[in-house]
Amino acid sequence: MDVDKDALRKQFAKEWEKHYKLKVLAERGFTRKKCKKCSRAFWSKTERDFCGDASCIGYQFIASTPVKKKLDYIETWKLVEKYFTKNNHGYVKPYPTVARWRDDLYFTIASINDFQPYVVNGELDPPSNPLIVPQPCIRFSDLSNVGVSGRHYTNFVMIGQHAFNTKKSGLFYWKEEAITHDLNYLKVLGIPEEEIIFQEDVWAGGGNFGPCIEYFVRGLELGNCVFMQYEVTPQGHKELPTKVIDMGAGLSRLAWITSGEPTSYEVVFGPVIRDMKKRTGVNVDKDLFLKFAKISGSLNEDEVPDLEKEKERIANILGISKKELFETLEPLQALYASADHLKTLLFTVTDGMLPSNSGGGYNLRMILRRTFGFEERYHYSLDYAKIIKGHADYLEYIFPHLQNGIDTTLDVIAEEEKRYKATKEKARVVVINVVKKAKDMKKGVSNKERIGAGQIEPQDLVLLYKSQGIPPESVLEVAAENGVEVKIPGNFYDLVREGEGEATSPSKAPSVKILFSDIATLPKTEALYYSTDETFKAKILGIIHNKYLVLDKSAFYPESGGQVSDNGSLNGIKIRQVTKQAGVLLHEVSDTSKFKKGDHVNGVVDLKRRKTITRHHTAAHLLNAACREVLGNHIWQGGSQKDDTKAHLDVTHYRKITNDELSRIEEKVNEYVMSALPITSQVLPRNEAEAKYGFTLYQGGAVPGKELRIVSVGDIDTEACGGTHQMNAHTGELGFFKIVKREGVQDGIERIVYKCGVPAISYVREKEALLQQASDIVSVQETELVRTVERFFNEWKLQKKKIDELTELLVKDELHETVKHYSGKPAMKVLDLDQNSLKKLGLQVAESDAAACFLNKAGSIICAAGTKSGFSAKQMLDKILSELGGSGGGSDRIAQGKVKKISVVRF
Repeated sequence: MDVDKDALRKQFAKEWEKHYKLKVLAERGFTRKKCKKCSRAFWSKTERDFCGDASCIGYQFIASTPVKKKLDYIETWKLVEKYFTKNNHGYVKPYPTVARWRDDLYFTIASINDFQPYVVNGELDPPSNPLIVPQPCIRFSDLSNVGVSGRHYTNFVMIGQHAFNTKKSGLFYWKEEAITHDLNYLKVLGIPEEEIIFQEDVWAGGGNFGPCIEYFVRGLELGNCVFMQYEVTPQGHKELPTKVIDMGAGLSRLAWITSGEPTSYEVVFGPVIRDMKKRTGVNVDKDLFLKFAKISGSLNEDEVPDLEKEKERIANILGISKKELFETLEPLQALYASADHLKTLLFTVTDGMLPSNSGGGYNLRMILRRTFGFEERYHYSLDYAKIIKGHADYLEYIFPHLQNGIDTTLDVIAEEEKRYKATKEKARVVVINVVKKAKDMKKGVSNKERIGAGQIEPQDLVLLYKSQGIPPESVLEVAAENGVEVKIPGNFYDLVREGEGEATSPSKAPSVKILFSDIATLPKTEALYYSTDETFKAKILGIIHNKYLVLDKSAFYPESGGQVSDNGSLNGIKIRQVTKQAGVLLHEVSDTSKFKKGDHVNGVVDLKRRKTITRHHTAAHLLNAACREVLGNHIWQGGSQKDDTKAHLDVTHYRKITNDELSRIEEKVNEYVMSALPITSQVLPRNEAEAKYGFTLYQGGAVPGKELRIVSVGDIDTEACGGTHQMNAHTGELGFFKIVKREGVQDGIERIVYKCGVPAISYVREKEALLQQASDIVSVQETELVRTVERFFNEWKLQKKKIDELTELLVKDELHETVKHYSGKPAMKVLDLDQNSLKKLGLQVAESDAAACFLNKAGSIICAAGTKSGFSAKQMLDKILSELGGSGGGSDRIAQGKVKKISVVRF
């Protein structure tokens, strides 16, 4: 159920003593006031008329910070970390930026994501309680603001201060404790309490809500402490059993407040942005930039209805035109945005997400192409290697793992740049046509009517980006050359992202739709499929839609994780498919009339088939490990399918896997097979499994539940997986692994098709038979087959070349004869030429003064008439088709078709 935040604000404002009145604020001299501009309530130690939000007071800290000691980005974190760990908060290692443990997110967007849902709802214990985590977050909703507002990023570190008040712990860490720590750590950073303003607000999300308190210093919001306290129910709201402190503070803003710089980008990017500015020579008027920075806090797409109008308002305040202001500032803003986008790429590629044209990778491709567009527009020559390594080096204290992603990130950038240039080259003609169309709109209209014409509209830009991958900056360049105006909306990339970046998984649902209400009263099926028993006995609990049997227990493995379901029988009746919904197994049988509710049945599982499928499934784990070994740690599973004849694994990779790489991968998998590595499984609490094995557990995607079934193959691969791997004790039982082929199924996804065990042996035998058959046909030994085929092919090419040369001579001679002997009446001839040669001859006749029709023995016909011949090619063809039958069409100059009879028609 949705919560009306505006109504909630009014309600909480009336009940402010209950929600916001804190002993710690009173003891430290804070009193409640009301902002004369926005009317929101706030707390401060000093008398003031306005709250601390930039929209009410602007940025007052720029060039006027209240902090005496300037801190850089890393120093700021070290002080925050030291304070919280010294005061009994456990340090939690940051989670990956790619949220593979969640099925509802591509990227981690807040520190609380790390602990949802199982820690937040009290089902699992947190890694520490309370805790502090420097969580890197990825967001693309503010893309138009990045580099412009001074504070927006596509990636930022959210310092998460969290506490989980459960029935077991009691309310040990709530509002008083949280705000006390927030006041104290701000003091450690050198921020005087007199400068801090606490602002009352509400938070709502995921069916929960509660009060929150934001804290500001001189117009800059530093953090927001959420008190997750209530849940929404059909009967109204009620107290949550687990009350959560969810304080998120931007590390970038904490460092920014101590520096007083015009933008936070200078502090956050540190040596990287200084070097980028030096190399590109980008420089702006310091006084103008300072004035702009102080009032740019309102440039927030989320808070103003029209970003472009807000830019105009700011320009008017500065006494300069919007065009002149942003043409002056945009080169620097583009440099800031480029530094941000490349840093985001480093984080996400290191964590296994690659640019693509779908899903989360769509956003990565978008920001990278935006960077390429900036570089071209402003004639930068960015040293990507230096920038990427600079980011990794500067952030090494907090995120040492980024060092492992440098090389892959640079490879990805190189591949994406190739694609971008190729796309742009092909698409330039498209842009020119759009520009030409816009210019044509200007012709023949008055100045008054010309308003709105002769422009490339936002919808044109969105279409060009989505269909051709052309960023608006490139369109701007071509348009400027042709004197056409381009309207780039402030929220352009939000328009591009509409309907994109969302992925859905293929349904595993049964062929007849099963509603939850159909199985709501049925208990979960007891799973017996992790045993190696061939037979079992069970009771029928229900028959759904006269198609599916529901049993109290079952040894049939349901289709899951890319592994097809088991085959077998119930009381001798064949099982077609087994699926699982809400813990209930649905057995599709060929005839339900033989069963009734309450019957006891005997089940028989086809274990031989299951063992073959299991070999393919275990081989997928080995293949994934081998791909990481050969191709790099960016490899993640992107999908899979395993049955009893073959299997495939989809892996994330930024370019086509070469034949040499495939050979090395195949060799590595067979090395694992021959090593007879033990295959083990265990069930662990989710938090324990993540702490022990990391997030590569989720190679197959998010797995629900507070407990995970962990499958390990030696020490080369450990994943959360529900497959029937227990059928094999070690990898030696897989027998033999063979790659059949690779396919590029999707941008950034490579598919490797393979076979294992008996199917692999059968495949090799088939190939050997084909090889022998080919050798017998050309009467050579197998070892000489390649050389012989190569010789035959070269001879065939030489002969084809000679035939083409002779055909050209025939066409030339026939054209000469046709034109020379043309007497005002069209000729018709049957020639020994292929269709392409007939077409060449016809086109050349159409350029002469003659008329003729040419037919070959396959029935292809071409009619041609020169402009001065006095005949129509189409009319000639119509006459022929009426006598010989067939079909075709064309114009007065050239017409072609196919006839049913081979004969000459007289004109």
